[in-house]
Amino acid sequence: METSPDPQWRDDPKAALDPHKAHIVGVSFSIAACDAVYIPVHHIYGRNSCELDIFTVLCALVANPSVTKVAHNPAFEAAFLYALGIVIQPPVYDTIAAAQLTLKGQYRLRSLSDSGLKTLMPELFYVELPTFDEVTAGQRFDELDPDDPATVAYACADADYAFRLREFFNDWFARFMPKHRCIVE
Repeated sequence: METSPDPQWRDDPKAALDPHKAHIVGVSFSIAACDAVYIPVHHIYGRNSCELDIFTVLCALVANPSVTKVAHNPAFEAAFLYALGIVIQPPVYDTIAAAQLTLKGQYRLRSLSDSGLKTLMPELFYVELPTFDEVTAGQRFDELDPDDPATVAYACADADYAFRLREFFNDWFARFMPKHRCIVE
């Protein structure tokens, strides 16, 4: 999920992270590795999908108990969706929590600072992800062109790598600490 500050909060550098000061710009989904899609809903320039249609489908999806919702820090998505009256229902798989329950070294679990996508991807998948600042070059996400390949790639990375992390961590839990898996599901 990508967000941007509401007009009255554009000068607040942290507003895009606050569901009371920001709005959803677009959402990304993945049902298989390397298969993520980005759906723009509130970009200032370029084409957007119908916000009502997307949020109707999104509401049905996150409320469906037969669909496991996988996210890297689902608390962020949950806060923004809750502000719209949409409540994520279990099952939910939290890949940032899974990362914190795996060993960084022989005797040490990962900390929160060791569990971000930009840290995990080079370490686990040998992939360097661009930073937000590299992609946006000082702009807000809603100011980016939703058809630009760099915008789409950045937005899709969260969904794609969350999907891959779930598989990676489930394999890790199965080998080393099977009972920990239930904590993140």
